Amino acid sequence: MSGYYRRKKCTWGMWGTACLAVMLLTLPGSPAQAEKKEILIGGTLSKSGRFQGITRPFPKLAEAWANRLNRRGGIYLSKLGKSLPVRFVLYDDQTSPPTALKFYERLATVDKVDVFIGPFSSFLTNAALQASIIHKIPFFMVEANDSVMFEKANRWRATGLAPAQWEYKRHAEFYARKRGVKTFALLSRDNLHENQAMEGFGDWLRKAGFQVVYQNVAPKNTKDFASIILAIKQKKPDVVFIEALPPPFGIGFLKQARELGLNPKDMIVGHAPVPVIKAMGKSMENIVGSMYSFEGSTADHEEFNAITKDAGFAPWQFSESGIRYTAYKRIEDALKRAGSLDHEAVRAAMWATDVTIWGELRIKHDQKGYGTLHPWPTQIKGGKHVSLWPLDKGVKVHEFKAGRW
Repeated sequence: MSGYYRRKKCTWGMWGTACLAVMLLTLPGSPAQAEKKEILIGGTLSKSGRFQGITRPFPKLAEAWANRLNRRGGIYLSKLGKSLPVRFVLYDDQTSPPTALKFYERLATVDKVDVFIGPFSSFLTNAALQASIIHKIPFFMVEANDSVMFEKANRWRATGLAPAQWEYKRHAEFYARKRGVKTFALLSRDNLHENQAMEGFGDWLRKAGFQVVYQNVAPKNTKDFASIILAIKQKKPDVVFIEALPPPFGIGFLKQARELGLNPKDMIVGHAPVPVIKAMGKSMENIVGSMYSFEGSTADHEEFNAITKDAGFAPWQFSESGIRYTAYKRIEDALKRAGSLDHEAVRAAMWATDVTIWGELRIKHDQKGYGTLHPWPTQIKGGKHVSLWPLDKGVKVHEFKAGRW
């Protein structure tokens, strides 16, 4: 509830000194806000359930960022005339939408957080968003960009991510610069996000002058890929692309592709986390992947590398850690712009986000609430992701897989 709304409501049911007291308590910079000792950022992460392998180090990542920020004095809020330290309150959503919503309700009513940070995935975010609408708390979406959440206007939420259709735009740019391939086969696991990402990649490829000779979806629980792989082999594509979030799906496809002699010039696995790399061993060498960050030497790279180290992992091991870091920068930017912790002021500042990250990517929001972040291409070398960005560097580092399993 904004200070304006509270002041308006006050005139109907209060009078004199009592009304004035309510007005003073709800104004930005009022005694109620001036007494704040810290900025509370509340959210959930899957510390258990099927997403736990993807999100395992993210609570420590949040803590590492907050510690680093607080050592610099916290975030200055101009309307309060002081800086405040940051603290995260993160619960285990158990990879369950009802559980996620329950904890966002608790964050609003019991913990009384100042802003929400989203859970991992559109799947959980779509449920959790209801708390931001009910309690009017700004919700910084993180790993969430499925179109279903943007079909209806919601001024309390925005994401740093571009639409799912943009996910592999840079991969199309990479192959246009690299040259040496002409035809692509595309496969996605049948799920809204994966389908939209694959369809978008197909569109970017066609715009770049490539030919898509095969494009299909496979049921979520597919275990036998033989017919799909044989159909792809008949098309003789230069590059095979697979888009699937759960590691078992990607591992199953890759193992059967190897057994059935699918040997394209290059292979792209949109989501190639550590479990996929370990399961495939040396067969992963020179497979193209993606990350939400790239190797560089800017101040952001220095900070990101430092907090991931403090959290106990290397950036390439958890691709989405780059999305988390971008969310932290968005929150910091919005709070500085708002100058206070008034929910309406922070909400407006969230939509006005304009921060450059990694020295080249300007994060802004469009009228629906989408951002501009999408992944950069990588290639597996020596059992880990190696950045193929900037493009001039990437085309030199990249080697075609050329059917070598």
